[in-house]
Parts: sequence; C-alpha cells; structure tokens
Amino acid sequence: MTNLIKAVENEQKKYLTDFIGMVNEETTVKGLVSRWQYSNLIPKGKDVGGFSVEQLKAYLIKRKEQATYKAIEKEAKKVSSVWNSGELISVKITVEWKRTQMWGANPSAECWYSYKKDGNTHSGYVVSGSIGGCGYDKLSTAVAKCLGQINEVIKPLYIAKDSDISKKSNEVLGYGSGYGILPYIEGGVGCDCYTRIFDKIGYKFSKVASGKMFDVFTIEKVS
Repeated sequence: MTNLIKAVENEQKKYLTDFIGMVNEETTVKGLVSRWQYSNLIPKGKDVGGFSVEQLKAYLIKRKEQATYKAIEKEAKKVSSVWNSGELISVKITVEWKRTQMWGANPSAECWYSYKKDGNTHSGYVVSGSIGGCGYDKLSTAVAKCLGQINEVIKPLYIAKDSDISKKSNEVLGYGSGYGILPYIEGGVGCDCYTRIFDKIGYKFSKVASGKMFDVFTIEKVS
C-alpha cells in the first residue's frame, strides 16, 4: 500500500510542478484567464479583473496547490479503503439485454459477491444500470461497472501493482486493467481480457451461460 500511495502523491506533485511552470510562462492576465486549465480554478463569480499578472499567477498556483493536496488525500483514502477490505471468495454476474428504440439492445448487470473479513463470510450486491450508446463493447462495460464497485475485487489488483510500482498497470496485469498507477477493471474492452487479468491474481473468470438476451459470468478463487 505504501508504494501505491507514494506513487500517487509523486504523480500529483509532478502535475503541480508542471502547472506552476506553465503559469509562470504566461505574460498577460488574458493569457491566464483564457485557458481552461487556469479558468477552471477561478470560482464562478470571482472577479479577477483587478489582478495584476503576478497576483493572478500567485492566486492560481495557490488554488492548484489546494486542489492537488485534496486529490492526494482522496486517492490515499481510496487506496487505504481497498487495502483494508476483505478477501474475495466468489462473484456471480448476470447480464440481461433489453431492446431499445434508439440504441438497440442494452445490457444491465447484477452482481452478487462474497468475501471473508475478520474470520467471517460476508456478501454484497451491486448493479451496473442500463448501458446505452453504440460504438463500443457494452457487455464488458456493464460487467466492469459492477466489478469496479467491489473493493474486494480491486484489492488483489492493488497488491499486484504495489509490488511492481515502476510499471504501468496493464504491464503488470494485462490489457484491460488501466494504464495509470492504480489498476482497475476497464469497460469497453471485451470480456476476454478479464480471464487473463484474474488469472494473474489467482482467480478464474468464466462465462458460464449465455443466450439471445442474457449472459452469466463467475469469478472464483483458484485453490
């Protein structure tokens, strides 16, 4: 966990350093307020018209510093929450397809899962909601929306990445696990890649049933 949190902190601080460098290159107030990277830091209704260039630079840098440290705190809490979750036992995902006039068939996933924590077995339930649109893999998006809500699913991904922090997530866990520091289950990538990801962390991801308007997947710990 320490490696992941430190890597997130270093990444955010690098973004801050790069931001400060860009701000200091600007020479006019207009240049500072016309770019969204800067204007997004100015609260709605805040009048900066009377600021000098240097005053506005200092104001924007201070706002960015505050946002950066809030982001670091948020990410650290996220990592800690996942790290302190239980041990995943199994997952069952059922996907139902419903036809719509605009987007054709849309999938909705329901997910039941079990895990162990403090010597006890617990269970949980999450849903994806209806996945609309077109031009991407909607089935894997529905599955990923469920799995992404389960800390016990994400935990072994974090453990694997924490021990090999220098590489991107997809280099450690394979395609479909993200490209940044914190791995996750990507949607829109096809469900086949999930088999390889879960195999790397000691679980078996399987499609156990399918029909014209339904699919069923399971995840089980490999003994």
